[in-house]
Amino acid sequence: MSPAFTALGWSLICGSVFFPVFVAAWIMLRSPGRAFALAAVFSAGALVAYVACGKLGARLIDPFGAHTEGFIVGFASAGAVGGGALATFIFGKLSRRSPWRRD
Repeated sequence: MSPAFTALGWSLICGSVFFPVFVAAWIMLRSPGRAFALAAVFSAGALVAYVACGKLGARLIDPFGAHTEGFIVGFASAGAVGGGALATFIFGKLSRRSPWRRD
């Protein structure tokens, strides 16, 4: 795994996860602060899981031969979705009020 894989993950998470989640949360919650917190937590969890699952996928899938990059990125992307959901769940449990509930 190279630093380019992490840079790709960072750009994908920022461009295709953070901004759409932020806009959707802002429209639903009508609070830019809570929308930013929710999008930031989801994106951070997704980025950490993307890199971790990418490293795990490289160890598990790469020994099978060449042309496995697509499988590794797919494995890492699936991990990113799970990591973002897990981070949001933990954030909701640790906060006093659920950040996705409108008051």
